[in-house]
Amino acid sequence: MSTGTAPSRSLPRRIAWYGIRLAAVATVAVLVVWRLDWGALRAAFQLQSWGFVTLAICANALSVLFKGVAWKGVIDALPAVRRPVRLRRLISPLFIGFLFNTVLAARVGEIAKVLLVRRKLAADDVNLRTTTLLGSVLAENLVSTITWVALVLGIGLFLPLPSYAWITAIVLGVACLVIVVVALLSSPGRQVPPWLRTGPLWARATRAFARLWGAVRESHLGLREPKRMGGVVAASLATWGAQWAGIYCTLVAFGLERVGWGGAGLLLVTVTLAQTFPVLPGNLVLFQAAAVVPLTASYGVSTPDAIAFSIVLQATEVVVGVAIGFICLLVEGVGFRQLRAEAEEEERHRLEGPVDTLGGA
Repeated sequence: MSTGTAPSRSLPRRIAWYGIRLAAVATVAVLVVWRLDWGALRAAFQLQSWGFVTLAICANALSVLFKGVAWKGVIDALPAVRRPVRLRRLISPLFIGFLFNTVLAARVGEIAKVLLVRRKLAADDVNLRTTTLLGSVLAENLVSTITWVALVLGIGLFLPLPSYAWITAIVLGVACLVIVVVALLSSPGRQVPPWLRTGPLWARATRAFARLWGAVRESHLGLREPKRMGGVVAASLATWGAQWAGIYCTLVAFGLERVGWGGAGLLLVTVTLAQTFPVLPGNLVLFQAAAVVPLTASYGVSTPDAIAFSIVLQATEVVVGVAIGFICLLVEGVGFRQLRAEAEEEERHRLEGPVDTLGGA
């Protein structure tokens, strides 16, 4: 049973964390104001084609739809799901999840979209635990990451990529592949070893890990079928392909065709890695750095042009996540603060609650 002390204990840490983030933003802002040629930056925003910006936005929206198809494939494979879920049940929560992950620094959006999907599926007489759905999200992300690694390696075979892109992709791919293989080979009744659930230091962390690992393993049971796994992989590949195309369209909009599809592939690597660590809301600064550094270092693009490109590239993603996310939030009839509070409460419950088995409620 949770008490009222948890939020009060976490308040000083939240204030300190917000202070650190604000200090980081302020420091970067001061450096930018001091060092940047603002006249050159204003000139860099002269886009050559708004049509390609529109295509980039459409490509990003399409990538969300493909991600929904991949997530649907994982949910349909769950043992508790007797008939395929409807894709439209997942699309609106997905956009709302992107909204939360864009506006907030923490990954609250993952829990928010799961809460919405659980309600929608319950209306269709499909009752799934929140932890089970979170496991399906993680399972889809694991398969998606492995697919991303395969795409990066494929790009590298035909187009030049720097060594750090290869190293990062291989490390991530091996790590995710190990997790997926272990989950696929685990027996359905296998739980976390008892020695991992003992001791005061491990108590909360291992409870949460045991609950989520059980759900991840459950999500992989149905993916043992090659046909189901192939469908999820194909949808994930289409997701990354759409994002790759969106980056290339944004390059063309700035007249940077010379960077080419190889440069767009490199940006797909660096920007994706930056979005993995949500230090600031919308990954501000990190996102810009992930786009500016490869363009200036590997392709000789001027700093003002690279910064302008990074801002517009992020805008094409924010439009999808924020604008469409807010529209979906209005359609769902749920307030932003209300859903955020529910997601944060669910996160606390997941960390403090007991370990449940696959057959639990």
